[in-house]
Amino acid sequence: MEKPTGNTRWTGLLLEILMIVIGINIALWFESWFQDLEDADIEAQYMADLRDDLLANVESLELAIESGESKLARTLKFIDLMPRLAELPAEEQAQAIYTPSNYRFFRPSDYTYRAMQESGDFRLLRNTEIKRRILKLDRRHRDIATLQGNFLQALDDEYIPLLMNQFDIATMRVTDPALLENQLFRNFFVYTKQDTDALLELYRLTKSESLALLGLIEEETGGRSVEVAAQPKGGGG
Repeated sequence: MEKPTGNTRWTGLLLEILMIVIGINIALWFESWFQDLEDADIEAQYMADLRDDLLANVESLELAIESGESKLARTLKFIDLMPRLAELPAEEQAQAIYTPSNYRFFRPSDYTYRAMQESGDFRLLRNTEIKRRILKLDRRHRDIATLQGNFLQALDDEYIPLLMNQFDIATMRVTDPALLENQLFRNFFVYTKQDTDALLELYRLTKSESLALLGLIEEETGGRSVEVAAQPKGGGG
């Protein structure tokens, strides 16, 4: 019986090492493959959740726009009536006084985006255009929050304290006629008009960009429901 030579032993050892390396590589390939499948499932869920958030935001923006347009019309009306506001019935005076503080602000539904950022899963979105638009939309949301916050601060710091001293909330009556001639009171209506104009422009822009992002997500996922979201609410036809 032949004894194995040195070359034969080295060849067998190399073959064993090669098989181990191949086995490790195959195991790593399968692990990577399964991880890719898992990541794809997670991405698909995030895309569905992002779509739901965007649909909620579009609806909320539509309500904010509708409310803002109504507020703007009322503000312009009372700016025109300001020279003779003191002559108006008490009920109309009260309507005028409450106009600046009557608002419906936009609060974005962005839980999914925040969750992706906090977990590091934002990287799982493979479509770079969708990621770019999400980041751009987040900046819009922050711009809106800044404008809304500034207006609320102005109400709290200037307008509300003025009313508390010269307007009876219980009876809805002006207790000091000087209120209607107060320069700060009158200027606040102009400020309200300018702020509402700026917010409406930003709301409309954000709604348009939200619908564009919805379209990309629907295209990426093969959905078709974005057309329904883009249609105006209300009557048929």
